[in-house]
Amino acid sequence: GDLFQGDAKEMNVQESVNFVFAVDDEKSTCKLPVEMDDVNTTTCNICRMQFDSNEYLRAHLRTPALPDVSYKSCREGNPTTEDRNEKCSSLPTSAPSVSAKPTIVPTTESIAINNATILVEATVEKKYDSKRLKNICRQADFPLSEYIKSKSQCETAIKNGRVFVNRLVAFDTGRVLRENDIVTLVKEGQIQAAGGSSEQVANASVIKFVQEIASTQTPGLSVVIANKPVGVRCVGSFASSTLEMKTQKHYECSRGVEKLFCRPLTKLDTGCAGLCALAISPEPLEQQPDLESLNICYNFTVLVHGQVPETWKDGIYAKVPTKGVRQWKRQKTEDSGADDHDSSITLSTTAIDLDNAIFINSLDVLSISGAEQQDEQCISTLTVSSCHDEGRMANVIPYILRKLGYPVVCDRFAKREYSRLPRKMKNVLKQKICIGLYSLDIEFERVKQTVATEVHKRTQCEFWRHSLEQVEQSKSSLQV
Repeated sequence: GDLFQGDAKEMNVQESVNFVFAVDDEKSTCKLPVEMDDVNTTTCNICRMQFDSNEYLRAHLRTPALPDVSYKSCREGNPTTEDRNEKCSSLPTSAPSVSAKPTIVPTTESIAINNATILVEATVEKKYDSKRLKNICRQADFPLSEYIKSKSQCETAIKNGRVFVNRLVAFDTGRVLRENDIVTLVKEGQIQAAGGSSEQVANASVIKFVQEIASTQTPGLSVVIANKPVGVRCVGSFASSTLEMKTQKHYECSRGVEKLFCRPLTKLDTGCAGLCALAISPEPLEQQPDLESLNICYNFTVLVHGQVPETWKDGIYAKVPTKGVRQWKRQKTEDSGADDHDSSITLSTTAIDLDNAIFINSLDVLSISGAEQQDEQCISTLTVSSCHDEGRMANVIPYILRKLGYPVVCDRFAKREYSRLPRKMKNVLKQKICIGLYSLDIEFERVKQTVATEVHKRTQCEFWRHSLEQVEQSKSSLQV
Protein backbone atom coordinates (compact mmCIF):
# COMPACT_ATOMS: atom_id res chain seq x y z
CA GLY A 1 0.00 0.00 0.00
CA ASP A 2 0.89 3.68 0.01
CA LEU A 3 3.20 5.00 2.68
CA PHE A 4 1.28 6.84 5.42
CA GLN A 5 2.06 10.57 5.20
CA GLY A 6 -0.17 11.88 8.01
CA ASP A 7 0.46 12.76 11.63
CA ALA A 8 1.01 10.04 14.20
CA LYS A 9 -1.79 11.54 16.33
CA GLU A 10 -4.33 10.58 13.69
CA MET A 11 -3.36 6.93 14.03
CA ASN A 12 -4.32 6.69 17.71
CA VAL A 13 -7.24 4.30 18.17
CA GLN A 14 -8.44 3.37 21.65
CA GLU A 15 -8.01 -0.29 22.70
CA SER A 16 -5.99 -1.29 19.65
CA VAL A 17 -2.40 -2.01 18.62
CA ASN A 18 -0.74 0.36 16.15
CA PHE A 19 2.02 -0.86 13.83
CA VAL A 20 4.11 1.80 12.09
CA PHE A 21 6.19 0.69 9.08
CA ALA A 22 9.03 2.70 7.51
CA VAL A 23 11.19 2.12 4.42
CA ASP A 24 14.91 1.61 4.92
CA ASP A 25 16.76 2.57 1.73
CA GLU A 26 19.81 0.46 2.53
CA LYS A 27 17.90 -2.64 3.60
CA SER A 28 14.65 -2.39 1.74
CA THR A 29 14.55 -6.09 0.85
CA CYS A 30 15.08 -9.25 2.84
CA LYS A 31 16.00 -12.64 1.47
CA LEU A 32 15.01 -15.95 3.00
CA PRO A 33 17.69 -18.62 3.43
CA VAL A 34 17.54 -21.17 0.62
CA GLU A 35 18.01 -24.19 2.88
CA MET A 36 17.19 -23.76 6.55
CA ASP A 37 18.97 -26.98 7.48
CA ASP A 38 22.26 -25.74 6.06
CA VAL A 39 22.09 -22.42 7.86
CA ASN A 40 23.14 -22.49 11.48
CA THR A 41 21.11 -19.52 12.70
CA THR A 42 18.16 -18.88 15.00
CA THR A 43 17.41 -15.35 13.80
CA CYS A 44 14.51 -14.63 11.46
CA ASN A 45 15.81 -12.84 8.38
CA ILE A 46 12.50 -10.92 8.02
CA CYS A 47 11.50 -9.63 11.48
CA ARG A 48 14.92 -10.21 13.18
CA MET A 49 13.40 -12.22 16.06
CA GLN A 50 15.62 -14.58 18.07
CA PHE A 51 14.60 -18.24 18.64
CA ASP A 52 16.13 -21.06 20.66
CA SER A 53 16.35 -23.56 17.80
CA ASN A 54 15.89 -23.96 14.06
CA GLU A 55 12.68 -25.90 14.71
CA TYR A 56 11.03 -22.88 16.31
CA LEU A 57 12.36 -20.65 13.54
CA ARG A 58 10.90 -22.90 10.80
CA ALA A 59 7.54 -22.95 12.61
CA HIS A 60 7.66 -19.17 12.76
CA LEU A 61 8.33 -18.88 9.02
CA ARG A 62 5.48 -21.26 8.16
CA THR A 63 2.90 -19.13 9.99
CA PRO A 64 0.95 -16.32 8.25
CA ALA A 65 2.25 -12.78 8.51
CA LEU A 66 0.31 -11.87 11.66
CA PRO A 67 1.56 -9.95 14.72
CA ASP A 68 3.48 -12.24 17.06
CA VAL A 69 2.72 -10.12 20.11
CA SER A 70 -0.58 -9.75 21.90
CA TYR A 71 -2.14 -6.51 23.06
CA LYS A 72 -1.23 -7.32 26.64
CA SER A 73 2.42 -7.89 25.83
CA CYS A 74 2.53 -4.61 23.90
CA ARG A 75 1.30 -2.75 26.95
CA GLU A 76 3.68 -4.47 29.35
CA GLY A 77 6.76 -4.51 27.12
CA ASN A 78 8.45 -6.43 24.32
CA PRO A 79 7.83 -10.20 24.13
CA THR A 80 10.56 -12.47 25.41
CA THR A 81 12.16 -15.36 23.56
CA GLU A 82 10.20 -17.82 25.75
CA ASP A 83 6.91 -16.17 24.68
CA ARG A 84 7.82 -16.54 21.01
CA ASN A 85 8.87 -20.16 21.43
CA GLU A 86 5.65 -20.95 23.32
CA LYS A 87 3.63 -19.36 20.52
CA CYS A 88 5.40 -21.38 17.85
CA SER A 89 5.09 -24.67 19.78
CA SER A 90 1.33 -24.13 20.19
CA LEU A 91 0.75 -23.71 16.45
CA PRO A 92 -1.40 -26.41 14.82
CA THR A 93 0.38 -28.82 12.50
CA SER A 94 -2.44 -28.63 9.93
CA ALA A 95 -4.99 -25.99 9.02
CA PRO A 96 -8.51 -26.49 10.46
CA SER A 97 -11.31 -27.53 8.14
CA VAL A 98 -13.29 -24.57 6.78
CA SER A 99 -16.54 -26.52 6.78
CA ALA A 100 -16.22 -27.45 10.44
CA LYS A 101 -19.04 -25.94 12.52
CA PRO A 102 -18.19 -24.49 15.94
CA THR A 103 -19.64 -26.21 18.97
CA ILE A 104 -22.34 -24.23 20.73
CA VAL A 105 -21.74 -24.16 24.49
CA PRO A 106 -24.76 -22.85 26.39
CA THR A 107 -24.03 -20.47 29.25
CA THR A 108 -25.48 -20.79 32.73
CA GLU A 109 -27.88 -17.89 31.99
CA SER A 110 -29.21 -19.43 28.77
CA ILE A 111 -32.86 -20.45 28.58
CA ALA A 112 -33.64 -23.66 26.72
CA ILE A 113 -36.82 -24.15 24.73
CA ASN A 114 -38.07 -27.17 26.75
CA ASN A 115 -41.90 -27.23 26.83
CA ALA A 116 -42.68 -23.94 25.07
CA THR A 117 -45.36 -23.98 22.36
CA ILE A 118 -43.58 -23.88 18.99
CA LEU A 119 -45.30 -21.92 16.24
CA VAL A 120 -42.75 -22.50 13.48
CA GLU A 121 -39.22 -23.86 13.15
CA ALA A 122 -36.82 -23.49 10.24
CA THR A 123 -33.25 -24.34 9.24
CA VAL A 124 -30.92 -21.69 7.83
CA GLU A 125 -30.07 -22.42 4.22
CA LYS A 126 -26.73 -21.82 2.53
CA LYS A 127 -27.87 -18.58 0.86
CA TYR A 128 -28.54 -17.06 4.30
CA ASP A 129 -25.18 -18.08 5.76
CA SER A 130 -23.52 -15.22 7.73
CA LYS A 131 -26.72 -13.14 7.65
CA ARG A 132 -28.12 -11.48 10.76
CA LEU A 133 -31.07 -12.82 12.70
CA LYS A 134 -33.24 -9.70 12.31
CA ASN A 135 -32.86 -9.84 8.51
CA ILE A 136 -33.39 -13.58 8.02
CA CYS A 137 -36.64 -13.71 10.01
CA ARG A 138 -38.31 -11.23 7.64
CA GLN A 139 -37.33 -12.89 4.35
CA ALA A 140 -40.37 -13.87 2.26
CA ASP A 141 -39.18 -17.44 1.68
CA PHE A 142 -38.23 -18.01 5.34
CA PRO A 143 -40.95 -19.77 7.38
CA LEU A 144 -40.85 -17.22 10.26
CA SER A 145 -42.03 -14.48 7.90
CA GLU A 146 -45.55 -15.95 8.19
CA TYR A 147 -45.72 -14.48 11.72
CA ILE A 148 -43.16 -11.67 11.46
CA LYS A 149 -44.14 -9.07 8.87
CA SER A 150 -42.00 -6.04 9.74
CA LYS A 151 -38.71 -5.01 11.33
CA SER A 152 -40.43 -3.73 14.49
CA GLN A 153 -42.31 -7.00 14.93
CA CYS A 154 -39.06 -8.91 14.53
CA GLU A 155 -37.23 -6.81 17.14
CA THR A 156 -40.17 -7.08 19.56
CA ALA A 157 -40.32 -10.86 19.22
CA ILE A 158 -36.58 -11.21 19.84
CA LYS A 159 -36.57 -8.87 22.86
CA ASN A 160 -39.54 -10.74 24.36
CA GLY A 161 -37.63 -14.02 24.15
CA ARG A 162 -39.83 -15.66 21.51
CA VAL A 163 -37.00 -16.47 19.06
CA PHE A 164 -34.65 -19.39 19.75
CA VAL A 165 -31.48 -20.32 17.89
CA ASN A 166 -30.34 -23.92 18.24
CA ARG A 167 -32.87 -24.41 21.05
CA LEU A 168 -31.48 -21.53 23.11
CA VAL A 169 -33.19 -18.17 23.47
CA ALA A 170 -31.59 -15.35 21.46
CA PHE A 171 -31.90 -11.73 22.60
CA ASP A 172 -29.39 -10.20 20.16
CA THR A 173 -31.13 -8.93 17.02
CA GLY A 174 -27.78 -8.61 15.22
CA ARG A 175 -26.66 -12.19 15.85
CA VAL A 176 -24.95 -13.75 12.81
CA LEU A 177 -26.39 -17.12 11.81
CA ARG A 178 -24.59 -19.90 10.01
CA GLU A 179 -25.78 -22.59 7.66
CA ASN A 180 -27.84 -25.38 9.31
CA ASP A 181 -28.64 -23.27 12.38
CA ILE A 182 -32.18 -23.93 13.66
CA VAL A 183 -34.39 -20.88 14.28
CA THR A 184 -37.57 -21.36 16.31
CA LEU A 185 -40.49 -19.01 17.04
CA VAL A 186 -42.58 -19.82 20.12
CA LYS A 187 -45.93 -18.55 21.29
CA GLU A 188 -46.03 -15.20 23.06
CA GLY A 189 -45.45 -15.36 26.81
CA GLN A 190 -43.89 -18.85 26.62
CA ILE A 191 -40.45 -17.91 27.94
CA GLN A 192 -41.61 -18.89 31.44
CA ALA A 193 -42.66 -22.30 30.09
CA ALA A 194 -39.24 -22.60 28.47
CA GLY A 195 -37.62 -22.85 31.86
CA GLY A 196 -36.80 -19.20 32.49
CA SER A 197 -37.21 -17.93 36.03
CA SER A 198 -38.90 -14.63 36.86
CA GLU A 199 -35.51 -12.99 37.27
CA GLN A 200 -34.39 -14.26 33.86
CA VAL A 201 -37.59 -12.97 32.28
CA ALA A 202 -36.92 -9.53 33.73
CA ASN A 203 -33.31 -9.57 32.55
CA ALA A 204 -34.40 -10.81 29.13
CA SER A 205 -36.61 -7.76 28.74
CA VAL A 206 -33.73 -5.54 30.01
CA ILE A 207 -36.09 -4.32 32.76
CA LYS A 208 -34.86 -4.74 36.33
CA PHE A 209 -37.22 -4.57 39.28
CA VAL A 210 -35.23 -2.75 41.95
CA GLN A 211 -37.57 -2.69 44.95
CA GLU A 212 -41.13 -3.45 46.04
CA ILE A 213 -42.76 -1.36 48.79
CA ALA A 214 -45.74 -3.23 50.23
CA SER A 215 -48.65 -1.40 51.81
CA THR A 216 -49.21 -1.96 55.52
CA GLN A 217 -52.88 -0.97 55.34
CA THR A 218 -54.16 -2.55 52.10
CA PRO A 219 -53.35 -6.24 51.50
CA GLY A 220 -51.89 -6.94 48.07
CA LEU A 221 -51.17 -3.28 47.25
CA SER A 222 -47.53 -2.52 46.45
CA VAL A 223 -45.46 0.22 44.86
CA VAL A 224 -42.87 -1.31 42.53
CA ILE A 225 -39.69 0.50 41.43
CA ALA A 226 -38.47 -0.69 38.02
CA ASN A 227 -35.37 0.39 36.10
CA LYS A 228 -36.32 0.72 32.43
CA PRO A 229 -33.95 1.18 29.46
CA VAL A 230 -34.26 3.62 26.59
CA GLY A 231 -36.98 2.69 24.11
CA VAL A 232 -39.52 1.23 26.56
CA ARG A 233 -42.83 3.07 26.85
CA CYS A 234 -44.15 3.42 30.41
CA VAL A 235 -47.92 3.65 29.88
CA GLY A 236 -50.15 1.53 27.68
CA SER A 237 -51.94 -1.80 27.48
CA PHE A 238 -51.98 -1.85 23.67
CA ALA A 239 -48.74 -3.87 23.45
CA SER A 240 -46.97 -6.44 25.59
CA SER A 241 -43.68 -4.51 25.33
CA THR A 242 -44.73 -1.55 27.52
CA LEU A 243 -43.47 -1.24 31.08
CA GLU A 244 -47.02 -1.42 32.41
CA MET A 245 -47.75 -4.77 30.75
CA LYS A 246 -44.33 -6.27 31.50
CA THR A 247 -44.66 -5.39 35.19
CA GLN A 248 -48.17 -6.82 35.35
CA LYS A 249 -47.06 -10.07 33.69
CA HIS A 250 -43.99 -10.37 35.89
CA TYR A 251 -45.88 -10.09 39.18
CA GLU A 252 -48.72 -12.31 37.99
CA CYS A 253 -46.10 -15.03 37.45
CA SER A 254 -44.19 -14.36 40.68
CA ARG A 255 -47.35 -14.24 42.83
CA GLY A 256 -49.00 -17.11 41.03
CA VAL A 257 -52.28 -15.28 40.33
CA GLU A 258 -54.30 -14.99 37.16
CA LYS A 259 -55.09 -11.27 37.24
CA LEU A 260 -53.40 -8.17 38.70
CA PHE A 261 -54.05 -4.49 38.10
CA CYS A 262 -51.09 -2.24 37.30
CA ARG A 263 -50.87 1.54 36.97
CA PRO A 264 -47.72 3.54 36.14
CA LEU A 265 -47.10 6.34 38.63
CA THR A 266 -44.06 7.70 36.78
CA LYS A 267 -44.53 8.90 33.20
CA LEU A 268 -40.91 8.85 32.14
CA ASP A 269 -40.16 9.61 28.49
CA THR A 270 -39.60 6.67 26.14
CA GLY A 271 -36.20 8.07 25.13
CA CYS A 272 -34.93 8.32 28.72
CA ALA A 273 -33.67 5.51 30.94
CA GLY A 274 -34.15 5.37 34.68
CA LEU A 275 -36.34 4.42 37.63
CA CYS A 276 -40.11 4.30 37.35
CA ALA A 277 -42.74 3.74 40.05
CA LEU A 278 -45.75 1.52 39.39
CA ALA A 279 -48.65 0.43 41.60
CA ILE A 280 -49.92 -3.17 41.52
CA SER A 281 -52.96 -4.56 43.29
CA PRO A 282 -55.46 -7.41 42.99
CA GLU A 283 -58.23 -4.77 43.06
CA PRO A 284 -58.80 -1.87 40.63
CA LEU A 285 -56.38 0.92 41.54
CA GLU A 286 -58.99 3.65 41.10
CA GLN A 287 -60.51 2.38 44.35
CA GLN A 288 -57.28 2.59 46.36
CA PRO A 289 -57.29 5.68 48.65
CA ASP A 290 -53.82 4.84 50.02
CA LEU A 291 -52.22 6.02 46.77
CA GLU A 292 -53.40 9.57 47.48
CA SER A 293 -50.75 9.84 50.21
CA LEU A 294 -48.00 8.87 47.77
CA ASN A 295 -45.45 11.60 47.01
CA ILE A 296 -42.47 11.09 44.68
CA CYS A 297 -39.53 13.42 44.03
CA TYR A 298 -37.58 12.64 40.86
CA ASN A 299 -33.80 13.18 40.88
CA PHE A 300 -32.31 13.35 37.37
CA THR A 301 -28.59 13.34 36.55
CA VAL A 302 -27.59 15.48 33.57
CA LEU A 303 -24.37 16.28 31.67
CA VAL A 304 -24.47 19.77 30.12
CA HIS A 305 -22.23 21.94 27.96
CA GLY A 306 -20.51 24.88 29.64
CA GLN A 307 -19.27 25.78 33.09
CA VAL A 308 -22.19 26.56 35.35
CA PRO A 309 -21.90 29.40 37.95
CA GLU A 310 -20.40 28.69 41.35
CA THR A 311 -23.72 29.59 43.00
CA TRP A 312 -25.25 26.46 41.49
CA LYS A 313 -23.23 24.32 43.90
CA ASP A 314 -25.59 25.44 46.67
CA GLY A 315 -28.62 24.86 44.46
CA ILE A 316 -30.90 27.05 42.37
CA TYR A 317 -34.65 26.93 41.65
CA ALA A 318 -36.44 27.42 38.32
CA LYS A 319 -40.15 27.28 37.55
CA VAL A 320 -41.58 24.78 35.09
CA PRO A 321 -43.25 26.53 32.10
CA THR A 322 -46.78 27.59 33.11
CA LYS A 323 -48.58 26.19 30.07
CA GLY A 324 -47.38 22.66 30.71
CA VAL A 325 -44.62 20.47 29.41
CA ARG A 326 -45.28 21.31 25.75
CA GLN A 327 -44.71 25.05 26.24
CA TRP A 328 -41.58 25.12 24.04
CA LYS A 329 -43.50 23.75 21.05
CA ARG A 330 -45.14 26.26 18.76
CA GLN A 331 -48.86 26.46 19.57
CA LYS A 332 -51.73 28.18 17.76
CA THR A 333 -53.01 31.12 19.80
CA GLU A 334 -55.13 34.14 19.07
CA ASP A 335 -52.25 36.42 19.97
CA SER A 336 -49.42 35.88 17.50
CA GLY A 337 -46.91 37.29 19.96
CA ALA A 338 -47.80 34.84 22.70
CA ASP A 339 -45.55 32.05 21.43
CA ASP A 340 -42.53 33.23 23.38
CA HIS A 341 -44.46 33.99 26.57
CA ASP A 342 -42.16 31.85 28.74
CA SER A 343 -39.08 31.86 26.52
CA SER A 344 -36.96 33.21 29.40
CA ILE A 345 -36.48 31.17 32.58
CA THR A 346 -36.21 32.99 35.91
CA LEU A 347 -33.87 31.58 38.56
CA SER A 348 -34.30 31.98 42.29
CA THR A 349 -32.32 31.05 45.39
CA THR A 350 -35.52 31.10 47.46
CA ALA A 351 -37.13 27.72 48.00
CA ILE A 352 -40.07 26.99 45.69
CA ASP A 353 -42.58 24.19 45.82
CA LEU A 354 -41.13 21.46 43.59
CA ASP A 355 -44.59 20.47 42.33
CA ASN A 356 -44.22 23.18 39.68
CA ALA A 357 -40.46 23.84 39.80
CA ILE A 358 -37.06 22.16 39.51
CA PHE A 359 -34.06 22.32 41.82
CA ILE A 360 -30.66 22.36 40.04
CA ASN A 361 -27.46 21.44 41.86
CA SER A 362 -23.94 21.39 40.38
CA LEU A 363 -21.77 18.37 41.22
CA ASP A 364 -18.65 18.56 39.02
CA VAL A 365 -17.09 20.62 36.22
CA LEU A 366 -14.50 19.50 33.65
CA SER A 367 -12.43 21.75 31.39
CA ILE A 368 -11.45 20.19 28.06
CA SER A 369 -8.47 21.56 26.15
CA GLY A 370 -6.42 20.06 23.36
CA ALA A 371 -5.31 20.31 19.78
CA GLU A 372 -8.72 19.30 18.47
CA GLN A 373 -10.46 22.22 20.21
CA GLN A 374 -10.16 25.78 18.93
CA ASP A 375 -10.95 27.09 22.40
CA GLU A 376 -11.37 25.59 25.84
CA GLN A 377 -14.59 23.61 26.32
CA CYS A 378 -16.32 22.78 29.59
CA ILE A 379 -18.88 20.20 30.64
CA SER A 380 -20.75 20.01 33.96
CA THR A 381 -22.58 17.28 35.84
CA LEU A 382 -25.85 18.41 37.44
CA THR A 383 -28.65 16.90 39.47
CA VAL A 384 -32.15 18.15 38.74
CA SER A 385 -34.94 17.38 41.23
CA SER A 386 -38.67 17.92 40.81
CA CYS A 387 -42.04 16.58 41.98
CA HIS A 388 -43.72 17.60 38.72
CA ASP A 389 -45.44 14.43 37.50
CA GLU A 390 -47.36 15.46 34.39
CA GLY A 391 -44.87 13.52 32.27
CA ARG A 392 -42.19 14.34 29.68
CA MET A 393 -39.80 15.72 32.31
CA ALA A 394 -36.87 14.42 30.24
CA ASN A 395 -37.98 16.98 27.62
CA VAL A 396 -38.80 19.79 30.07
CA ILE A 397 -35.39 19.71 31.77
CA PRO A 398 -33.32 19.98 28.53
CA TYR A 399 -35.63 22.82 27.42
CA ILE A 400 -35.07 24.79 30.65
CA LEU A 401 -31.31 24.20 30.64
CA ARG A 402 -31.10 25.16 26.98
CA LYS A 403 -32.86 28.45 27.74
CA LEU A 404 -30.39 29.05 30.57
CA GLY A 405 -27.47 28.62 28.16
CA TYR A 406 -26.34 25.16 29.29
CA PRO A 407 -27.77 22.62 26.82
CA VAL A 408 -27.67 18.92 27.63
CA VAL A 409 -24.91 16.99 25.85
CA CYS A 410 -26.30 15.30 22.70
CA ASP A 411 -29.44 17.46 22.74
CA ARG A 412 -30.61 17.64 19.12
CA PHE A 413 -30.94 21.42 19.48
CA ALA A 414 -27.27 21.75 20.53
CA LYS A 415 -25.42 20.26 17.57
CA ARG A 416 -22.94 23.14 17.39
CA GLU A 417 -21.78 22.52 20.96
CA TYR A 418 -21.64 18.79 20.30
CA SER A 419 -19.40 19.26 17.24
CA ARG A 420 -16.75 20.97 19.42
CA LEU A 421 -16.31 17.95 21.70
CA PRO A 422 -13.21 15.75 21.34
CA ARG A 423 -13.42 12.83 18.96
CA LYS A 424 -12.99 10.40 21.84
CA MET A 425 -16.15 11.71 23.53
CA LYS A 426 -18.22 11.65 20.35
CA ASN A 427 -17.15 8.06 19.63
CA VAL A 428 -18.46 6.98 23.03
CA LEU A 429 -21.57 9.17 23.18
CA LYS A 430 -22.91 8.20 19.73
CA GLN A 431 -25.66 10.84 19.83
CA LYS A 432 -27.19 9.45 23.06
CA ILE A 433 -28.58 12.25 25.21
CA CYS A 434 -26.89 12.44 28.61
CA ILE A 435 -29.84 12.48 31.00
CA GLY A 436 -31.27 9.77 33.24
CA LEU A 437 -33.50 9.25 36.27
CA TYR A 438 -31.37 7.34 38.76
CA SER A 439 -32.89 8.26 42.14
CA LEU A 440 -36.38 8.57 43.64
CA ASP A 441 -37.42 10.02 47.01
CA ILE A 442 -40.67 8.24 47.90
CA GLU A 443 -43.09 9.00 50.70
CA PHE A 444 -45.71 6.24 51.01
CA GLU A 445 -48.02 5.88 54.01
CA ARG A 446 -45.96 8.47 55.92
CA VAL A 447 -42.72 6.52 55.43
CA LYS A 448 -39.92 8.23 53.50
CA GLN A 449 -37.17 6.37 51.70
CA THR A 450 -34.78 6.83 48.81
CA VAL A 451 -34.42 4.32 46.01
CA ALA A 452 -31.34 4.73 43.83
CA THR A 453 -29.52 2.81 41.12
CA GLU A 454 -26.09 3.11 39.52
CA VAL A 455 -25.64 6.32 37.57
CA HIS A 456 -24.63 5.92 33.94
CA LYS A 457 -20.97 6.76 33.39
CA ARG A 458 -21.58 9.07 30.42
CA THR A 459 -23.28 11.62 32.70
CA GLN A 460 -20.23 11.86 35.00
CA CYS A 461 -17.38 14.34 34.52
CA GLU A 462 -15.09 12.00 36.42
CA PHE A 463 -15.50 9.31 33.75
CA TRP A 464 -14.64 11.75 30.93
CA ARG A 465 -11.71 13.14 32.91
CA HIS A 466 -10.20 9.67 33.23
CA SER A 467 -10.92 8.77 29.57
CA LEU A 468 -9.38 11.93 28.15
CA GLU A 469 -6.30 11.53 30.36
CA GLN A 470 -5.77 8.05 28.90
CA VAL A 471 -5.97 9.48 25.38
CA GLU A 472 -3.37 12.15 26.18
CA GLN A 473 -1.04 9.55 27.70
CA SER A 474 -1.28 7.33 24.62
CA LYS A 475 -0.57 10.34 22.37
CA SER A 476 2.51 11.26 24.36
CA SER A 477 3.80 7.69 24.28
CA LEU A 478 3.47 7.63 20.48
CA GLN A 479 5.38 10.89 20.14
CA VAL A 480 8.22 9.52 22.25
